[in-house]
Amino acid sequence: MRNSRFKLLAVILVFLFLGLSEACSIIKHKETRTAPKPEARTSQREVIEPDEQPLVEADQALASGQYARALDIYKTQLDLWPENKKIQAAARGALEEIKKKADEARSQKHYSLAMDGYLLLLENFDYFSHLISDLSFNSKEIEQYLKECRLENYLAQIDQSLKAKKYEQVSSLLQEALKANPGEPRLKKQIEKLLVELKSSGDRSLADLDFARAGWHYGLAKKNWSKFKSYTSSLPFKLEDLDSGLKTCSQQLTNQGLVEYRKGNLKGAISIWESILTFDPDNEQIKKAISTARAQLQQIKG
Repeated sequence: MRNSRFKLLAVILVFLFLGLSEACSIIKHKETRTAPKPEARTSQREVIEPDEQPLVEADQALASGQYARALDIYKTQLDLWPENKKIQAAARGALEEIKKKADEARSQKHYSLAMDGYLLLLENFDYFSHLISDLSFNSKEIEQYLKECRLENYLAQIDQSLKAKKYEQVSSLLQEALKANPGEPRLKKQIEKLLVELKSSGDRSLADLDFARAGWHYGLAKKNWSKFKSYTSSLPFKLEDLDSGLKTCSQQLTNQGLVEYRKGNLKGAISIWESILTFDPDNEQIKKAISTARAQLQQIKG
């Protein structure tokens, strides 16, 4: 009986020991469990990506020929993300496309359109070349193309104006073109063409006894001779020939005016004499005759 009690007590002690050991193990496990580390936050700079919408708008602008708008969009995006390869590639493609279209316009002799493209590239070249180093062209090349197109555009306008007999416009265009292209042989030929045409028109009008019209052509030819004196050496006539024609026209019109004046046709005389001043504005003798006739006409009107 006594032995049975001892055995029961031993069993109870064993169970108690095992229970205490398990509890200690659990407590120790809880104490030694490593607390989970908070997730590291990703840098905001690494997460943010450029908005796709501006690039889509730039593509649309480029496709519709709004090249300046497309480049402005790319510049805005590159100001924000200068190292972004996607934006750089899109901007590079736009610049190359503008260059291609300008080259095509130049080859098709659409010089005004080509000039617009080259000028836009030149205006924006410094900005983009600092960020995009592998463009297929440089600023010197664009400057040369732009200069060539401007010259060709001038020549086309001069030719059109000559055909339309807009001689004063031709003269202005030639002066502008020579400032950028002094000594250009094709401009020299156009100067010669202008002067020869004016002289020939004066000769035809003189033959038709249209002295006012002849004098106007000779006078304009003389004025342009003075403007382009260094380009007149190859002309088939001399300045003295123009002076001779002007003298003839002035004398004939003076005589016609006198005839009308002696008839008492003061208005007719004044009108004829005034036509002399269109090609000989410094003719003091005619100015005096007109003044006298006007005073007499005023007296008659009373």
